[in-house]
Amino acid sequence: MFDMKILGISRGTKYSPNLVDNDAAIFEAVTECLRNKGHEVVTIGEDEMLEHNYSSYDRVFTMARDSYRLVILEKDTDVETQAKFMNSIDGILTCTNKAAVASQMLDAGIPQPEFLVGEQHRLMFCSTENKDDILPPLWLKNCDGSAMVAEDVMFCRTQEDVNKALEASERRDVHLWMAQEHQQGDLVKFYGVEGTSFFHWQYASEGHSKFGQEDVNGKAKGYAFDASRIKLYADMLAKKLNVPIYGGDVVIDEAGEFWFIDFNDFPSFSPCRARAAEAIAQRIMQR
Repeated sequence: MFDMKILGISRGTKYSPNLVDNDAAIFEAVTECLRNKGHEVVTIGEDEMLEHNYSSYDRVFTMARDSYRLVILEKDTDVETQAKFMNSIDGILTCTNKAAVASQMLDAGIPQPEFLVGEQHRLMFCSTENKDDILPPLWLKNCDGSAMVAEDVMFCRTQEDVNKALEASERRDVHLWMAQEHQQGDLVKFYGVEGTSFFHWQYASEGHSKFGQEDVNGKAKGYAFDASRIKLYADMLAKKLNVPIYGGDVVIDEAGEFWFIDFNDFPSFSPCRARAAEAIAQRIMQR
């Protein structure tokens, strides 16, 4: 007799740029942990999630990032069904929009670089009152979906770079973009599971790079910082977005101050997979 019946939804390969094997590995590790704990686990791909019947499941854990299917799924399922999902459908959709995440961080008082949000060349929203420009160096980020190619997050050293990046975004039909001030310092990648003690961090210069953009900040100098403060803010944002399985990036300066520059739902946890899988399984069983 199984304790619970759980559904796992794996991530489509096009949403795992340069990380297909790593994303598959954490999904399989979580599945194995849950089965070892006595639960029945059924798995499907995210291309199957619209046709699936969720009524018989106690929990659903999902790595899906197909915005089109997720929007339909959210529209076509009731509150009771959506409550089974971890991460939440709404939270995953928020994480596909970097401007929406930045807005949520601003609302929660989470430290982050100044930013502007625009539609093509039209300014829409700014993180600071009475400020209508962000000067280079800066990052121009596509806010129309999850980053799938290097051009979705472009580093601009000069205004000429900014103009070229905006033109390239228009050619790619990017509707919404965010310009974010560049912060120089140690770039740290973190992984966590809200509601558990699990939290792992490492310098980006010592790990795998999805698109090579971590090189902009260079090799980490090892500035001292309080990792528990980062977990505190990360867990706060995870609860706010209803995305308890998360990862992200912060920049640390020489004084130990930090700025959140990215936050994602259900990363690959590749440097800490075994411990993360146990924590994720534990968190799924809590709901």
